[in-house]
Amino acid sequence: MSKIIQSIDQKILSSYRQGDQDQALQLFINQYQARLYALAYKMLGNHDDAMDALQEILYQVNRSMHNFKEKSSLYTWVYRLGLNVCFNFRKKRNQTANQVEWDESLYHSMMLPIEQPNEDPDRMCEAKYKQYLVQQAILKLPKNQRILLVLHDIEGISTSQIAQILNININAVKSRLHRSRGALRNIISKGFSVKGMEGVGTFSVNSSGHLG
Repeated sequence: MSKIIQSIDQKILSSYRQGDQDQALQLFINQYQARLYALAYKMLGNHDDAMDALQEILYQVNRSMHNFKEKSSLYTWVYRLGLNVCFNFRKKRNQTANQVEWDESLYHSMMLPIEQPNEDPDRMCEAKYKQYLVQQAILKLPKNQRILLVLHDIEGISTSQIAQILNININAVKSRLHRSRGALRNIISKGFSVKGMEGVGTFSVNSSGHLG
């Protein structure tokens, strides 16, 4: 984790401790919104669900930040919280909206604009389409395998950081990552395609686990 991230994280925590919740939340959004949206989009597979999950993540951060004890880095805590929201999202979306206790107008006023990704295959170049196919194949994996590939192979997070986020040791991360890549190769080897887009491109996973 870079010194710049650590410095901004300290500013976020300092604002919360000083009681400036709005400033802390704005700093948090500036620092983490894009990362958390990308995580939610890759875990859930579409823009609308990712935006709903992002709102739930920000709500939970706003509600829970004062309890953060710094037993881990803020970066680790944020990713762990984001993963938990994504894991539970489909169950929680069926609950009533009135459980959200904070002012959503404040949230929307602070949010940075996020455009919906273009998912029309007629307007995709082949490379973009391959990325889309990979994402759709990953969504077929069990949650615990999916998250390893999203965090490491797509988001580029190190095995040591993933170990902290998932609260497991590095050897377990490497072992699970290897199994996850094998499961993805198995899906691909069976001729995986997205309905209606069968002839637009192909992709593969090589023996080292790289997607292409």
